[in-house]
Amino acid sequence: MNPYVLSTLLIGLGLGTTVTFASSHWLLAWMGLEINTLAILPLMAHHHHPRAVEATTKYFLAQATAA
Repeated sequence: MNPYVLSTLLIGLGLGTTVTFASSHWLLAWMGLEINTLAILPLMAHHHHPRAVEATTKYFLAQATAA
């Protein structure tokens, strides 16, 4: 993975966690969790193994259904 993409995803993961912890409203907490989801999905599918892609797809579908 390109180092710039990896650093962007890790910054997004940190930003989402910070927004979630610092939120005082449910909408901000939800936005932080969504940022975390968008940042973690490419990191989960980074390893080109069928199980990794399957886990990423299942996680995305469960999150999309819950949201």
